[in-house]
Amino acid sequence: MKNIILKNSATLFVLLISISTAFSQNSKHEVSMYVGGGLSTLTYETEVGKRDNVAGGNLGIGYTYFFIENFGLNTGVELALYKANAKVNQFNNVTQALVDHTDGELYDFYSLVKNYEEKQNATYIYIPLILQFQHGGKNKLYVQAGAKIGIPVAGKAKSSAAEMINKGFFYDTANWGETQEFRGFGAFANYSSEQDVDFKVAYSLSAELGMKWKLNDKLSLYTGAYVDYGLNDIVKGERNKSFTEITETSEAVVIRNNSILNSSIGYGSNTLTQKLTDKVTPISIGFKVRLALGL
Repeated sequence: MKNIILKNSATLFVLLISISTAFSQNSKHEVSMYVGGGLSTLTYETEVGKRDNVAGGNLGIGYTYFFIENFGLNTGVELALYKANAKVNQFNNVTQALVDHTDGELYDFYSLVKNYEEKQNATYIYIPLILQFQHGGKNKLYVQAGAKIGIPVAGKAKSSAAEMINKGFFYDTANWGETQEFRGFGAFANYSSEQDVDFKVAYSLSAELGMKWKLNDKLSLYTGAYVDYGLNDIVKGERNKSFTEITETSEAVVIRNNSILNSSIGYGSNTLTQKLTDKVTPISIGFKVRLALGL
């Protein structure tokens, strides 16, 4: 009986030591939830108009392993939203060598777009791999630096124009069609459309600087400023889509447009094309609040 008691006491002692050791190492593991906001936009240059930056944000969950007291490795899952607006006073587009499905005649489709605006947004899920250094007593200064890989979730562009004027030049008869609305010709006021935009995987560099405030033995609050800088062009394709998208049905011709992010315009004899945007990259600059639980 005495041996059983001694054996059970030894087992309990070892268990208590193990639990005590685990809790004494609570600084090695952190799980966290965070939210950030500020400038979160798509950056690009366009020769036909101007781009405006827009605010956005991110939220996520993270895990940090401190391999020594003040150095750690952070990863997790983050949802980020980027926005941008584009405005163009006026531009022309021509799509050449279309076929009239009623009689097989070739024609060119011309569009004049006035006061064009486009609101763009991209949603990504990021996987970060970030190094963290912290220094101080109860409250610590921290700095993070590393990289993120982003998986596209959705891309949208909402377009509007004060007026779109369409007409067609028919080769065989050498005539202009300007008023046949069933063929998409005429002046259309208050034009609007919405398009999906296909994005690629995004690669970004990330940095963050701030303070880590100790709330109690388990909880810490991070407050800091961050920047995420995109490295690659995230738009799929070579912008070889025509800005004007023409769909012919048995009843009418439907006119829509592609986003300026992934299309080009033809002009003159349409032997040349002009890309409406260059490299598109996501950039975020803002402030972040993170609540961390030590394990």
